[in-house]
Amino acid sequence: MLSKPIAILLLGFVLSYAQQSSVDPALPETLTEIEKQMILKERGPKSHVEAALKVSEARVANALRLAQENQYKAAALELDVFSSLVVYADAYARKTLSHQTKDRNHCLKRIEQTIFKQTRNLEAVMRDLPVESREVIEPQISEVKKIRLRAINDLLGSGQVINSSNE
Repeated sequence: MLSKPIAILLLGFVLSYAQQSSVDPALPETLTEIEKQMILKERGPKSHVEAALKVSEARVANALRLAQENQYKAAALELDVFSSLVVYADAYARKTLSHQTKDRNHCLKRIEQTIFKQTRNLEAVMRDLPVESREVIEPQISEVKKIRLRAINDLLGSGQVINSSNE
């Protein structure tokens, strides 16, 4: 007689967890297992976002090296992973920390700073890529730039400072 309420309670927990995890942003599939583990081992939202950004910075550095070595396809793939990680970090911070303004703003600040620091490297890689590779990766890089603007906007004016047509 006690097992039925316990079973219902457990079922409720399982269903709520399954519903929550199905909405969570997903890590890019092209990450190595070590990179995935490095990000997933961080349980706190701030450290989780910072781990994702650390992996993304390594990917940009690798893309720059590959572009200088004329390995354009691999460099474009690295930029794709970089952009996917930034999109993931942004979505994770906005979803997970939606009610914790201080922590959310800290994560958005780190995202903005990471994108700002990598802008020169991104532009250098884009200049080195042939036109056909550049055309494929430009939409993702443009999305990263929009994420930076959105982060600045949210940090400075709660979404009311930057009003442009490219948001």
